Amino acid sequence: MRRRPAAPPRRRTTATALAVGLAAALLSSAAPGTAASTPGPGLSDVPALATGTAAAGDDPQQVLAAAREALGLAGTTTGGRGPGQPVGEPREATLALRDLQVALPRLADDQRDQGEALPARPTDGDADPVGQGHTRRSKRICGDHVCVHYVTKGADKPSSQAWVRTTLAVMERVWDFETGRLGYRTPVSDRTLPKRENGGNGKFDVYLKELSAQRLYGYCSPEYEVKGNKRLANGYCVLDDDFARSEYGRKPQDTLRVTAAHEFFHAIQFNYDYREDRWLMESTATWIEERFADDVDDNRQFLPVGQVRVPDAPLDVFSTTFGRHYGNWAWWEHLSQRHGNAVVAKVWKQAGQFRGAGRDYSTKALTTVLGPKGGFSREYTRFVAANLDTRASYAEGRHWPSPTRAARARLTKDAPTATRRTAVDHMAAKHVDVRPAGALKGRRWRLRLALEGPGAASRPMAVVTVTTTKGEGTQKILGFGDDGRASTTVPFSASRVEAVTVSFVNTSTSFDCYEDEPYSCSGAAKHDEKPFRVTATAFRR
Repeated sequence: MRRRPAAPPRRRTTATALAVGLAAALLSSAAPGTAASTPGPGLSDVPALATGTAAAGDDPQQVLAAAREALGLAGTTTGGRGPGQPVGEPREATLALRDLQVALPRLADDQRDQGEALPARPTDGDADPVGQGHTRRSKRICGDHVCVHYVTKGADKPSSQAWVRTTLAVMERVWDFETGRLGYRTPVSDRTLPKRENGGNGKFDVYLKELSAQRLYGYCSPEYEVKGNKRLANGYCVLDDDFARSEYGRKPQDTLRVTAAHEFFHAIQFNYDYREDRWLMESTATWIEERFADDVDDNRQFLPVGQVRVPDAPLDVFSTTFGRHYGNWAWWEHLSQRHGNAVVAKVWKQAGQFRGAGRDYSTKALTTVLGPKGGFSREYTRFVAANLDTRASYAEGRHWPSPTRAARARLTKDAPTATRRTAVDHMAAKHVDVRPAGALKGRRWRLRLALEGPGAASRPMAVVTVTTTKGEGTQKILGFGDDGRASTTVPFSASRVEAVTVSFVNTSTSFDCYEDEPYSCSGAAKHDEKPFRVTATAFRR
């Protein structure tokens, strides 16, 4: 691959820096649509994949090491597995390669050579000295929009020619569904590159390779920037050569559909803003699995580490906890159930960095799109409330986990008052349960809730949920006054009420940006915890 020229590192407004994000290759698929292929813009002959993500503030050597780790290469801290063995906890590679592209200008020459070799296409031969490439001459089959490249001998040989055709058919359906039915931009075409570098034509390239030994399902890498626009790039994808059930634990076609839908959406994202915030890229790519392959349900495995189960972890932080950014696909599920699938496409267009797009960063794009729909604060509070009863809130919610509680209180006749304090981070929530003791029977028992928050400028919200002994629930959404206070009373008879849950919601979209690029705040979200307090008092009318 051709060397990228150096670019000066960007400065941050604070020293805050998140850990290097490694981004995923697990995902979803399923129903065809149609779309004509449209040529993409030309690619830079001398690409300059510049800084602008969280990687801009990370040690470039660490970014390089993280990319090597993500690809499971020799010399990393965890070894790979032999072909035919179960994959176990998978690695994440897509955003690790994106971050590497960002960090390349800041690497020393010898390390830059290593860095440039990592995202080389499997067919690049001598340009792929780290052992990622095919060891045999490859063949290809092409459809209307996609070409699948494969070998007929060696470790990367697919299980059959029929599997190669299946991969092509699935990729074409994914293309039609995501760019046709859902209306997203097609990936940047590589037609302006020399044939030796673009897979032989301008169609989207997918390479089959044995990846289970690297604990990967697949990945997609940005490659060259569009001429005149340093935020758009072409890309290509690499998928496992057969997705054998013995390795991946599912029917091969199901694993293929999930992975193809997720990874191809990353290639689409590269034509909106390939340097967008990690949380937006991964959570929406996992959400699109549910649209294309609703029957596979692979993305349910991430819900226990996302905000449905762990509401106090901010929505916009790309967490080092494996799968948390995937688990937050539930946020987009909530929005699409309320406003239709198009709401996600509107956010991406608002975040896009092309002519006619909004040119916002992720969180600003989201709040802009939700403005006419009642605003982010109220919509996010509805999401927090919905997650308290997923069975009633989501089509498949009976399979979803319940949220954790930050605190609990049990009120009795002798101790009818309790106070609980907690701090809540931005774009996050915490739940406090208040339960009546058995002696508090009779319809006259009520619960008075006096809430204190950080003040209206921080946009705090609260939800009060009364869950009956029959499992039914009623909810109130509360705003805080300028003095940071709110109050309400609800039924509290032990014979009728199982619990009253007070949900504190910090809807602040606080973040740090780069000084010279205000629309790019990739991964720079800072902790913005605000204090909340509830005093609960049981009384008889």
